Amino acid sequence: MNHKLRIGALAACVALLSGCGQRPDTGGTPGILTYHGKLPSDICVTVHRVEGSATEPIGFGVTANDGTFHLVTNAARGPLRLSPGEYRCTLESAGSPIRISKEYTKANSTPLKISWSADDTSLDLDVPPASTQ
Repeated sequence: MNHKLRIGALAACVALLSGCGQRPDTGGTPGILTYHGKLPSDICVTVHRVEGSATEPIGFGVTANDGTFHLVTNAARGPLRLSPGEYRCTLESAGSPIRISKEYTKANSTPLKISWSADDTSLDLDVPPASTQ
């Protein structure tokens, strides 16, 4: 159990240092995360812009009790409104007890790939249950 506490403390520190540990002001692109059929709280959703084969993190949102979030720029300096383009979203715990599959934590392996158009208004992400469950 002591090992689990250390891992939890380390994860919390990483989340705080990356800017995902606090609930920032809202006003950016709204979204909702469904994870294995549930609407989890305290999950950091980071948005990475895709340019060719490169990705760049441009902002994040932290889910509320109902799985909703609003995007803000890196360091939560202001709201982030997505412009048309290709994006990938990664997930990490910001205090949630949910264990996130490794593939969702890296921009180069996440299956959460978005083609955002000028008509889109909400970033709705769905992580289905693994087929082995």
